[in-house]
Amino acid sequence: MRIVNRLILVLIISAIIVGLILISVYNNPEFRYYLGTTTGLKDKPVLTDENFMIEEVIVGIQSSTALTFIDDDILFLEKETGKVRHIKDNKLMIDPVWDFNIKMEGCECYTESGLLGITSTNSEIYIFVTEELNSNESKVENRIYKFEWKNDKLQNKTLMNVLPAHGEMHHGGAMVSDLNSNIYAVIGDQHTPGKLQNIQNEKLSDIGMILKVGIDPNIKSPSSSAFPNEHYYGIGIRNSFGLAIDPLTNNLWITENGTHEFDEINLTFPKYNSGWSKILGPASNEDMKNFVGYDDYVYSNPEFSWEKTIAPTGISFVDEKWEKFQNNLFVGDCSGNFYKFKLNQSRNGFIFNQPDLKDLVLNIDDSNSEILFGENFGCITDVEYNANDGYLYVISYLNNGAIYKIMPK
Repeated sequence: MRIVNRLILVLIISAIIVGLILISVYNNPEFRYYLGTTTGLKDKPVLTDENFMIEEVIVGIQSSTALTFIDDDILFLEKETGKVRHIKDNKLMIDPVWDFNIKMEGCECYTESGLLGITSTNSEIYIFVTEELNSNESKVENRIYKFEWKNDKLQNKTLMNVLPAHGEMHHGGAMVSDLNSNIYAVIGDQHTPGKLQNIQNEKLSDIGMILKVGIDPNIKSPSSSAFPNEHYYGIGIRNSFGLAIDPLTNNLWITENGTHEFDEINLTFPKYNSGWSKILGPASNEDMKNFVGYDDYVYSNPEFSWEKTIAPTGISFVDEKWEKFQNNLFVGDCSGNFYKFKLNQSRNGFIFNQPDLKDLVLNIDDSNSEILFGENFGCITDVEYNANDGYLYVISYLNNGAIYKIMPK
């Protein structure tokens, strides 16, 4: 009996020691941000085309919202920690390359604000962040900064634009660089009415629009300019999480979230008007008859809409390395799905074989089989194509946060 009791005691002590070791290992950042492994994961994304495959780049990251490529490396953002993280040679660097102050104590500004967007052109990095200006004050702003990337560090921080930050929703933050190195950023309406939401009797405020970033170094807040429209590429934006540049035409595309209906994919242009808050989804004749917009910005119908909201987010093009799908646009959503849309010859709209999609709307009873490319991704927050390696990278909140790469077999 004594031997049995001693054996039980040994087993209990051993279990406690093993538990303490596991806790210690898990709390080590090198373990929590583990790369290229499926250990402990319950859910895995799948693709509908067997000629393509998914690999994990990194899993276990915290609330990541966006990534960009610099040289052969990846920079990605942690929305709620304020950290800019660096993956080099397929290894996550333990120390962040920058740490923003986004804690904002006493301000309920977390849901769709924080460290929101990043893009790069040459050695310049642009970051969109909801920032607390002083820990002893309650003032919070959305700010866009430019950095230089030198010796694996973000250097020479420069303030480019200052934008409003009202409440906790519809802050946007997606950014993109076009073929001429122009930078664009999108900011949502923040549930705050204004002229840029096509409401004539409201004041002009820098929300609900696509911004041409930093076009005048002397003007940080476009609405304070004598010529604010020079800064607004597009207006009438409700809530967007995705911008993409067509590598062949240099056209700017955007995803947009509706209310309880009509999420959209839109092809924009200079002085584009998306229609919010007067139009949602394809406009009817009655909508257009009664529509009074802002200044000389021009409304255009979506290139595609979902009648039932799915929360589209990241959006990206690929190139000839993808052969079969090189003329497709890829879009992720926050419902776990990943979509592909075949472009027409002019690359200004889509081609569908499925009869019920020819009206450019996925209605509630329509099948999404023609456009569905992947499932079980969780909430996708960004989609970016790396022309150097030919992989399409996807950030998801799945499995406590992950980055995947998709490639042809």
